[in-house]
Amino acid sequence: MKILIANPGSTSYKCKFYNAENMEILFQAVVEKIGQSDAIFRYAFKGEKETKNNLEIKDYYSAVDMTLSALNEKYSTSDIAAVGFKTVHAKGISGCVELTDEVIDAMKEYRPLAPVHTDVYLTAISIFKDLLKTVPLVGLFETHFHSNIPPEAFMYGIPYEYYEKHGIRKYGFHGASHRYIALRAKELYDANKVISCHLGGSSSVCAIKNGVSIDTSMGMSPQCGLINAKRVGDLDSYALLYLMQKEKLSIDDAIEILMTKGGLYGISGIKSGDLRDIELEMEKGNYRAKLAFDTFVYNVKRYIGEYMAILNGADCIVFTAGGGQNSILLRRKITENMENLGVLLDEQKNEMNPKEGLISSNNSSVKIAIIPTNEEFIVASEVKKFLDNKN
Repeated sequence: MKILIANPGSTSYKCKFYNAENMEILFQAVVEKIGQSDAIFRYAFKGEKETKNNLEIKDYYSAVDMTLSALNEKYSTSDIAAVGFKTVHAKGISGCVELTDEVIDAMKEYRPLAPVHTDVYLTAISIFKDLLKTVPLVGLFETHFHSNIPPEAFMYGIPYEYYEKHGIRKYGFHGASHRYIALRAKELYDANKVISCHLGGSSSVCAIKNGVSIDTSMGMSPQCGLINAKRVGDLDSYALLYLMQKEKLSIDDAIEILMTKGGLYGISGIKSGDLRDIELEMEKGNYRAKLAFDTFVYNVKRYIGEYMAILNGADCIVFTAGGGQNSILLRRKITENMENLGVLLDEQKNEMNPKEGLISSNNSSVKIAIIPTNEEFIVASEVKKFLDNKN
């Protein structure tokens, strides 16, 4: 059984073709700068040198079609048992499901909660339905890993009827990433109580016990929780209403601020929400860049503290995603002054910035680790289970 995992972005597209029996990657491709004349197309088959081309790629359809044509150099379309997607959100639907018209409609219903992500996936799904008419399309929703969060953790303090009528509650996201971290931390360190810190352009923290999500920082939408690159994260609902009143903002105006003008970008004022750019500006003495960084650090630390209380301690704190895996300074600042919680960083190990491994002191009762996430692996595994159960 072979499964193609599609990972669409706003101006990029990635895919991996798995042998689902042993999870070997047979083919992978990346398309960047879609819609531009200097787009980049890279692909490679297992054990072979990467092929790279710079060319004009007009639209998303062309990008997907190009990757399928490259795949066809060695494999036939009939070899694809299914195309898997790391879908985000759908009203009343979670888990790993076939992307039927009913599921698509449910995704559209919750589109306002994650419009950028959902639009990209809807576009990609429609393209695959046109190009691969007989191949089943399967989505693993990011909310699925958090489906066992207890009611006291997912309920909001609103009239109960709105939870029943509209499904207003915490759902959580980055599910494939946090699930992989739970599996890998157990495999490497026999860790049962894990705090997974997925820190990048989009960030969240998850409390995991025995491989199950107990709580997570994101809410009904990816907007809640940590500040992100440009999303505001946790915000007093009345503060938003007050702002809308004072600035005479429409709902669309407010949405634009919440999604594209907040977070690290909004606090720093440097026209970038990338942690790498924030750190560079800090080195120049930029006060607002440091304030953005410190605010992010404080909130990650706060969630770690909350989840250590909920889990009654932790076996392992894991850093993953772009910032978590690569920023020496970020990891140092998050873990400092946590000695009384049994969290002790080894500065030398942290400075070495291992691709994967422990960076905690030998005297730390809580392990601190870097683990690269692998969301495609989780999606491919779950799609395989779905197909096995269907057959």
